[in-house]
Amino acid sequence: MASLLVLGLSGQIGEVLDTAALPMPALALSRQPAPPPRPGIVWQAGDLAGFHAGPAFEAVLSLGPLDRLAEAMAAGRIRAGHVVAFGSTSRWAKAASPDPAERALAHRLAEAEQALAATQARTGGRLTVLRPTLVWGVGRDATLSRVAGWARRWPLLPLPLGAPGQREPVHASDLAALALRVLALGRAAEGGFDLPGGERLPFGTLLRRTLAAAAPGCRPLPLPWRWLAAGGRAGGWGALARLGEDLVFDAAPARAVLGWAPRGFRPVPADFPRRA
Repeated sequence: MASLLVLGLSGQIGEVLDTAALPMPALALSRQPAPPPRPGIVWQAGDLAGFHAGPAFEAVLSLGPLDRLAEAMAAGRIRAGHVVAFGSTSRWAKAASPDPAERALAHRLAEAEQALAATQARTGGRLTVLRPTLVWGVGRDATLSRVAGWARRWPLLPLPLGAPGQREPVHASDLAALALRVLALGRAAEGGFDLPGGERLPFGTLLRRTLAAAAPGCRPLPLPWRWLAAGGRAGGWGALARLGEDLVFDAAPARAVLGWAPRGFRPVPADFPRRA
């Protein structure tokens, strides 16, 4: 019997998770008919909507949507002594977005965390919620990797290079390594933790470094970020509206409790692989 249930292993954090280092036998759900073999993992076809476990797992590691896990656990279809679940700092950053879809996402994240906490409190289990900021490093994020893709196609690329809003991007490999550490820490890792990366820098600098690593032949053309931000606020485009806003978070609790020590944002070409 598997002691650990792993969810979302096909996502960007799961892609770099060293499953050979998992601390216990693991079962992973997959909607793919025949996932590639991974050390230490037994695969089961299906998804959370149709999954009903029998005995409680020792732990659950959720790398996928937080709200779906919360629903399954509230319904009693999954039980676990320790739940380690990835959420997002979007819970805080998008709560007041001009984009209704982003506000709805922030609301779902907050509700899912509260539901998981209530379920674990009711059943006597433990909960660790990990909230990363902007994830990078495997070419699957919707921000920097999208810019990298544009830069590879277009020799001249207009970008808001002067945007001053501070960001703290976090590498997927650092998050995967932390997940393994949290599983080993067990009870000592209870709580909710924001996970900023190891460097704080303006969004414009983030774009410049992305282009230098992914498409050094592309020439960026500066766009007036203030106009874009004003248009984002008026038109309900949250990403543009936040160009001048600092999205920074307190890493001290994660450092003190979890030993969080992520790398800075110094990308190399391999961090932005070309994907089919």
